[in-house]
Amino acid sequence: MLIALLLFVSAIAVGFYSRVMTAVGLSGLVVVLSVVVWIARGDASAVGGLVLLAHLSALQAGYLLGAYLRVRADDP
Repeated sequence: MLIALLLFVSAIAVGFYSRVMTAVGLSGLVVVLSVVVWIARGDASAVGGLVLLAHLSALQAGYLLGAYLRVRADDP
């Protein structure tokens, strides 16, 4: 849960200051790092897949919140 929180907070900053391609790159990085951890631990299970989906959901939710705040800040 702490990793998801860190991903959420960092994605808010990305959404506030960057465009969507940065979020796509970060999602790819999260997937690659998860696969590396699975290989290192020798554990590729359904629970690991659900954890990956939770981390990606936190990242995307944070990006959407940051992008929303950016658009709100640009409006007069």
